[in-house]
Amino acid sequence: PDILPLTPYLREIVWGGRRLQRFGKDLPPDVPIGEAFEVSALPGQECTAASGPLSGLGLREILHRYGQELVGAAVQARYGDNFPLLIKLIDAQDDLSIQVHPNDAYARAEGLGTFGKTEAWYVLHSDGARLALGLQDGTDEAALRRALTEARVEQAVLYQDVAVDDVILLQAGTVHALCRGVMVYEVQQSSDLTFR
Repeated sequence: PDILPLTPYLREIVWGGRRLQRFGKDLPPDVPIGEAFEVSALPGQECTAASGPLSGLGLREILHRYGQELVGAAVQARYGDNFPLLIKLIDAQDDLSIQVHPNDAYARAEGLGTFGKTEAWYVLHSDGARLALGLQDGTDEAALRRALTEARVEQAVLYQDVAVDDVILLQAGTVHALCRGVMVYEVQQSSDLTFR
């Protein structure tokens, strides 16, 4: 079909909430949902076709069956049977862990998968929220390691206030975290590799 409606994978997370209902998500009662995977071929977190002749099929199976008809010849030539994107809605009701994602070369060299994780956020909601985005000036690897062992890593991280319609590109290797009161639309590589 020309349009392939997908049923999102809803991820229960302790820092999640109920605000994804604003975006038409049918959330299970009394469960904190932090993420709605809108387009996902990750095993165990996969979207399925919501209706039509492919109803109930997972995105990986659809890609396997339709290949370049689904993603185009250039994407299939580059990525084969690996769907390259993961798209999410994220509702941070609390601060997330400070984290970093590897790049493709590191992920492959360490046998962690095909993709590292570069991502981009479009801010949908902000209660005067902030994000952790990189490290304070002068914080090198040694200083970050000291901050980690001394339980003062938050002092090494650079924070930035965000507002609705802000767009943030996070290259793999950037220390970052979503903070309480922000909702984002996230487009990223198809990877769940996270070092906290």
